Amino acid sequence: MKKILITLAASAIFALANNNTTVNATMSLMNQGMEKIQKGFLLNQKDMILEGISMTQSANSIFKTVDVKTFIAHNNKVQVTKNINANVDRDLEVLKKDVQKGHFANATAAYGKVMRDCISCHTIIRGW
Repeated sequence: MKKILITLAASAIFALANNNTTVNATMSLMNQGMEKIQKGFLLNQKDMILEGISMTQSANSIFKTVDVKTFIAHNNKVQVTKNINANVDRDLEVLKKDVQKGHFANATAAYGKVMRDCISCHTIIRGW
């Protein structure tokens, strides 16, 4: 049931992927997913971690359809954000595999990589 709700939420956001409100909603969904992953680690709940990964993956996939030129002051960084998006995909997959195998120490390192990817993108988009 939870997966269905996540999919519906992501689909609704995806349908509107070209406006600013959608980007904010998508970032909120990514934030919720990352928080769920972290909470799953802290509470030793593998299912919660996997649910958070799924949520974050769904939200990240939406950014493949958004024209980031609208959010970046200097258009020469567009490819960098696309690379970061691909890194998030890759690092979430590593995280998922580590969790499924029960390699939680490795999984926390993968979580750190996902967080680093997020911060890298925020640095570009927000000009930190």
